[in-house]
Amino acid sequence: MRTFLFLMPLLLAQSLLSAQKVLQIEQYGKPQADKIFIGDPITYQLKGEDMFHDSYIEGIQVEDSLLILSDRYVNVYDISALRYERNWPRATGISLFWFGIGWSGFAAIGTALDGNDDSRYRWSDAVVSASAISLSFAIPLLFKHKTIRIGKRKRLRLLDLRFKREAWED
Repeated sequence: MRTFLFLMPLLLAQSLLSAQKVLQIEQYGKPQADKIFIGDPITYQLKGEDMFHDSYIEGIQVEDSLLILSDRYVNVYDISALRYERNWPRATGISLFWFGIGWSGFAAIGTALDGNDDSRYRWSDAVVSASAISLSFAIPLLFKHKTIRIGKRKRLRLLDLRFKREAWED
């Protein structure tokens, strides 16, 4: 009886939870998969097209294999690539920029204030600063996106993770 009283709120809460449908990106040989939920932004490329489209997932129809986007319906089997925005290139670029400025600034201040005639601002200081600043602009441009090609090793699957009451009623 105690077990029943303990499990009753859990069963009641399970029946009140809202349904969840997801778009899952699976890779052959990996047990974990990436999931994209309703309301998430998506950048995708359709088969036979060169451009990427940006939209938000507003709904998923698992039975018809359709994504309901903010501007159209897209069949999951028509998507040839997905694109993600990466965060680390921008952070790395900002860090490299300030490293280059700091290297040059400390070398110039040290040359001006140390009182030693043998120490000066060298070409090596300028090269380190220039390379760090140029890399700070190049890295975010080169590594901004990660593109996932859908094909032999990767596939998209629509999942319906709803709790089905029919299974309990049988």
